Amino acid sequence: MTVPGSLRSVNSSSMSNVLTNYFEHGYRFHKLESVPSSCRRKTKAVFLIHGWGVRAVAMGRLASALADEGFTVYNYDYPTSKRNIREHSEVFLSLYRSILDAEKPSDVFFVTHSMGGILLRAALAQMDESECRRIEAVVMLGPPNRGSVLAYLGKGRGARGINASLADMTPEADSYVRNIPPPPFLPPVGIVAGKYDGKVALSSTLLPDGQPCRRTIVPCTHPGLRNPKYTLGPILSFFTSKTFSRS
Repeated sequence: MTVPGSLRSVNSSSMSNVLTNYFEHGYRFHKLESVPSSCRRKTKAVFLIHGWGVRAVAMGRLASALADEGFTVYNYDYPTSKRNIREHSEVFLSLYRSILDAEKPSDVFFVTHSMGGILLRAALAQMDESECRRIEAVVMLGPPNRGSVLAYLGKGRGARGINASLADMTPEADSYVRNIPPPPFLPPVGIVAGKYDGKVALSSTLLPDGQPCRRTIVPCTHPGLRNPKYTLGPILSFFTSKTFSRS
């Protein structure tokens, strides 16, 4: 997919507020760092991908917390309902590659929330093996890897016309999320599930059979998974040791 030339890959300005972010075009990264990359020997980059129905501002607290831990954070913003997941992944992958080419981080990590994890899986399936091996670790927060019953709301009459992505995440065997090809190499994947999620069942957070992952459960809701109070510790633990202290 061709990415429009007007899209900006990196926006180093302050994050938009909640209201204005929802009116922005999107398809860009908000860059956040506590120490300029030029002052470091190595740059640890973490890419954040938010979930369905929100925008990048929803990942703002987590982005700030990770920046305070020394990461250069690229918080991806996109209008979730405008394209199906496959199309979203193509746009993301083009912009992601441009960031790597321009900024050349030494270490690459990912944190995704909800549908963001599905978008990343679709992007990984389109990468070559060397691109996948460049990723140190992935942490998915509440991913509907095996679908969610709430996604049936996207299959109603006319729903695809106003929301192109939701129906891709139904739990049916023939749904998009259940048929994403495996990547040529699977980076270490850790899953943080919310005990009181209410939107994605615990059993649905696991990767498809044959794709290994580690999982931990924290006492929060689906939106609460974006709160560093519950998830920063597990994220840092997995980034460092590729496991959770209590898996």
